[in-house]
Amino acid sequence: MPELNPAASSKLEAVWRRAMNGRGKPPKPGWGVRFVAGVLAAAAPSPAAADPAPAGAAAASAAAEMGERAALAAAVTTTAQLLEAVAAARPGEAILIAPGIYRTIVRFGPGNSGTADAPVVLGARDGLGTVVIDGDGANITLKLSGAAYVEIRDLEITGGGYHGVFLDRGAHHVTIRHNRIYDNHRIRPMDSHAEIKGSGGEGRPSDIAIVENEIFHRSHPPGGNFQGIDCNFCDRFRIEGNHLHDINSPTGQPYSHYDRGACIQMKSGSTGTIIARNRIARCHIGIVYGGEGLASPEHRGGIVESNLIHDSAEIAIAIVNVRDGQVYHNTLFNNGESIRIAPDRRHPSSLNEADVANNILDHPLTRPGGLSPAPRSNYVLAAARARAPFVDAGRRDFRLRPSALAVIDRGADLGADAARDYEGTPRPQGRARDIGAFEHQPELSR
Repeated sequence: MPELNPAASSKLEAVWRRAMNGRGKPPKPGWGVRFVAGVLAAAAPSPAAADPAPAGAAAASAAAEMGERAALAAAVTTTAQLLEAVAAARPGEAILIAPGIYRTIVRFGPGNSGTADAPVVLGARDGLGTVVIDGDGANITLKLSGAAYVEIRDLEITGGGYHGVFLDRGAHHVTIRHNRIYDNHRIRPMDSHAEIKGSGGEGRPSDIAIVENEIFHRSHPPGGNFQGIDCNFCDRFRIEGNHLHDINSPTGQPYSHYDRGACIQMKSGSTGTIIARNRIARCHIGIVYGGEGLASPEHRGGIVESNLIHDSAEIAIAIVNVRDGQVYHNTLFNNGESIRIAPDRRHPSSLNEADVANNILDHPLTRPGGLSPAPRSNYVLAAARARAPFVDAGRRDFRLRPSALAVIDRGADLGADAARDYEGTPRPQGRARDIGAFEHQPELSR
């Protein structure tokens, strides 16, 4: 299955570690740091910065300038200073935002992007929970339009009218990591909303990583077209390790049935999406693989694997006009339906071709006759004993008990696909793969 370039990801981490000085702290003056009031913009040291300090008056001037900037960095932060740092971002730079609430919209494009060797990173200096970017009712809180090699991390992103994060005009190699993104629905009703939205009408977003975020709604305004993550015409998105929850309670249907409160939806000719190791809770629909969008097939390739999806009001996973799909090793519990194989009403002649295997289901598949090939090696929980295989289903702990013999070592061999479970444990741990998102580890049960 497709993966993002691991080298690019490691370079993003290296920029951030250098900026944080390896100890979770801002970089020190003299390291090649550019201070903006309230914001530290840390770039890799230039050759000039590594040279001996200048002599005489030049040295005094340089020291005074650095001291002034350092003092300014400790002063009260302002939105204007944040925008200045973002607009002037250079490849290899990490912009560390001091604690506070910033009521503004943030924009990245080709002019303030990074490169494959020197990405740009924007994040909270003191970690998640200290910085809020509040769109204050603007259409979009954080927009990446044609941006490349940018990472957004450790921010709370809220207050937008339609979208928290928006990617368009061919944005690529963007990472959205370890943020809290919520309630970007100030414009009512919610008939055109997603917390993270990709749109490829004027250049397809590609190679986007959405990892380790919390994406949710605290309130539920009226509306019928809203999602946690939604994309039209997008390529090679990796959506992994996120917690999406409480995106629910639709009150209408202005467009597609599957637009209504989906935590994740990838449609309109999207390709190669990886949706893996996410926890999805209390959404109206957990995942829409495909959809009723603007192209046929709605999605080609990709994989939905090792996710925990529970307490969805209507459906855990909807497969709608998908080709060459894979749905492996998901654990579904207490959903209205488990997996629905659905026709695409906008493209009535469409088909669904997806391999559905090794899933724990809370209900039999809906309309399985519309799927090719036939589902295999899935386990349907018996209603009276639905909690029996799990360590503590009441607390939504879906690790397997040693007594769960109906699913341990009962999965099909999937080769190199879905090779690690929800926690990253290699499959298999026994004679064969276990069914569901977790691989039972016998040595941990002794």
